Amino acid sequence: MIALSGALGTGLFLGSGSVIAYAGPATVISYALAGSLALAIVWALAEMVTVHPVPGGHGAVAASYLGRFGGFVTRWNFAITMMVAVGAEVVASATYLTYWFPALPLWLGTILCSVFIGALNMFSVHLYGSSEYWFSMIKVVAIVVFILLGLAVVLGLGTNDAVGVRYLTEGGFLPKGVGGVLAAACMAVFAFGGIENVSVGAAESANPTRDIPRAAHTMIWRLLIFYVGAILVVLMLQPWTLTAAVAGTVEQSPFVKVLEITGVAGASHVMNAVLIVAALSAANGCLYSSSRMFHSLAVDSEAPRFASRTNAKGAPRGAVGLAMCGMALAAALAILSPGNVFMWLYGMATIGILVTWVMVMSTHIAFRAKRARAGLPLPTNRLWGSPVTNVVVLAASVAIFIALYWLMPIAWYAGVPYILALSVGYWLLSRSRELPAPRDLLAESLAAQAGK
Repeated sequence: MIALSGALGTGLFLGSGSVIAYAGPATVISYALAGSLALAIVWALAEMVTVHPVPGGHGAVAASYLGRFGGFVTRWNFAITMMVAVGAEVVASATYLTYWFPALPLWLGTILCSVFIGALNMFSVHLYGSSEYWFSMIKVVAIVVFILLGLAVVLGLGTNDAVGVRYLTEGGFLPKGVGGVLAAACMAVFAFGGIENVSVGAAESANPTRDIPRAAHTMIWRLLIFYVGAILVVLMLQPWTLTAAVAGTVEQSPFVKVLEITGVAGASHVMNAVLIVAALSAANGCLYSSSRMFHSLAVDSEAPRFASRTNAKGAPRGAVGLAMCGMALAAALAILSPGNVFMWLYGMATIGILVTWVMVMSTHIAFRAKRARAGLPLPTNRLWGSPVTNVVVLAASVAIFIALYWLMPIAWYAGVPYILALSVGYWLLSRSRELPAPRDLLAESLAAQAGK
């Protein structure tokens, strides 16, 4: 449920209209392509963290197999990306609250949402896991009900006439050609940002060897059904040109429009409740992941030392506090300068997702190669088609980065300096102090194998 929560966010419920504008009915193919990349990432993560269920998840694995620089970039990038995402999501939550409470100041709503999310992460991982489970359940139920209601209208169940699939072909299934499909796939990739959260929780899972592969297995068909199924229903119930002409408000959400077609009373209020839950859920998961990466960095002396301490229940409160400081800054910028400074942060976060995917696949290649040379067996649950699959995802990530120059220029203007800043940051840190060697996970595996 935590893995699903990372991928089922406001981007699906509210922002899918902007993606549909690129490809029309063929957007279902775009989401399938983007989902395939995301699922490869999940499988690679599941393979690595099942073997090494350590604090810091894939970031700690990267430090071990790619070296200190790889671990530094992987963990700092992921921590910053998630931190900015939390700031954006708490502001989004406060914005949705004003739909019901117009007199509520945006800054006050943001503080209330931030305190709520911070409290869930401060005490114990059990509280975080329980809250994220129910957040995810609400989103999953909402999508399933939406798909069923939409299919009932398409098939004419309970109504006089069936809508059918005519809207998928009116004007052509590929109104903007193959280029439109690829452009939409580039934009759809970012809807799947957050699936990496499942690897960060491996060290705090009761049985990571069982739970992480199971999460990866179930995500394969669940994400395809939820994303492709929901988008397909949206496209079948009204012309795609109407869906694409949304401005990003609750009333203009593609899902609200479809719920109104199916006759759901108060559709906008229902969707607003789902949007609030989706935003809070995303903020909850991103704060958890950001804090765990800061904790892992602090253990390796690459972040402030106080972030390495945990309380009696094992919760890294110092790391959570550090992540909340960044969240507060991002939220303040979102309120004070949504069209300027915060858009630059958004550009950094956008590139941050691609950097994360590149580092995950690079780590997985090194993981496989070094373990093979050491004579260690492959785990039962492993990424299919590696290393070909890795190369495909890496090439696709680079291609998406290039395409963003035309699709989302802010990602280049903010992202390139951001990547350079990470590299310079490591150089300055390594010059200022003697960094300890990262944990040697391969040696631990060899020792365990020898013990057997």
